[in-house]
Amino acid sequence: MLFTFTGCESMKSILAGMDKPSASVTGVRFDSISLDGMTLVFDVDVKNPYAAPLPLVNVAYGLSSKGSKFLEGAADVQGSVPAKGSKTIQLPAKITFASLLQSVQGVKLGSVVPYTAEMGLSVDAPAVGRLTLPIKKEGDLPIPTVPSVELSSVQWKSLTLQNAEAVLKLNVTNNNDFPVDLSKLAYNLSLSGTPIVNTSLAKSASFAKGGSSTLEIPLAIKPSNLGLAAFSMLTGKGAGYSLDGNMSVGTPFGPMNLPFERKGNTVFTK
Repeated sequence: MLFTFTGCESMKSILAGMDKPSASVTGVRFDSISLDGMTLVFDVDVKNPYAAPLPLVNVAYGLSSKGSKFLEGAADVQGSVPAKGSKTIQLPAKITFASLLQSVQGVKLGSVVPYTAEMGLSVDAPAVGRLTLPIKKEGDLPIPTVPSVELSSVQWKSLTLQNAEAVLKLNVTNNNDFPVDLSKLAYNLSLSGTPIVNTSLAKSASFAKGGSSTLEIPLAIKPSNLGLAAFSMLTGKGAGYSLDGNMSVGTPFGPMNLPFERKGNTVFTK
């Protein structure tokens, strides 16, 4: 018993003089980005200097911007770090943009805001007990907003009851403070209340921060399927339109789907 007690005291003394466990952020990625929020995933590398496995317990975290905290929480962490080794764990933080906009003054939709993440990862060190490893990371968060899309004109290439081909001219403005690269466009178009087309197509276009461009979208329909009243409308000089859909885009923060919706009036040209 004396030997065992002396051994435990010696172990505590040895461990107390050793390097402590440490944790650092080695990577950050954005997941599930939408107009409502996103999940920010931190890759945390935990180093264990001990000759015994290091059990992970939980993590407490808080995110702030410009000195104002907009998110805090805690979560259990499973597993352990091998003896004399390291392990990378993923720590997700789900961010709601409504909470961020409410908590941080001067932030608007479409902007990119700085953030500071402060975390405390708790571990159960052998013969020492509970330790909390501090972690800090700074970066930028996007708060995406919808693009502005306007149907400026419909240019008819051919127009008969049996066949109609046209080019839709869409004026698109990127209202975000970061660039987006369009890869796919899905849209529904109605003219004078008559559904004309519901389709999607691969479309490449790049939009700089706050940039605008005109997209030319081919259209092919059979007016006879729409009725004589619709055909008479198409042969006129213009009509009211309703346009909605979404854009699949790439951003510096990852892929996004940006919905759009617009009603207005457009002109027909030949």
